Amino acid sequence: MIPTCSSPVSKKLALKLILDNIDYRKRCIGLQDIISLSKKYDIWRQALITFFDTPVNSRSFKAFNKN
Repeated sequence: MIPTCSSPVSKKLALKLILDNIDYRKRCIGLQDIISLSKKYDIWRQALITFFDTPVNSRSFKAFNKN
């Protein structure tokens, strides 16, 4: 028999997974909008080129967590 009740931890994990996927989809849609704008307007294309060509600064405040 399969239990119908789940633990609070599994509920939190499932909720986190759902929220992360929603956030990921929003970011992808936003990036797709910017890419479509770059096909129409040159300034968006230049901004994308600058963004992707700029190296990641290891001293930035938004550095990746090393844990």
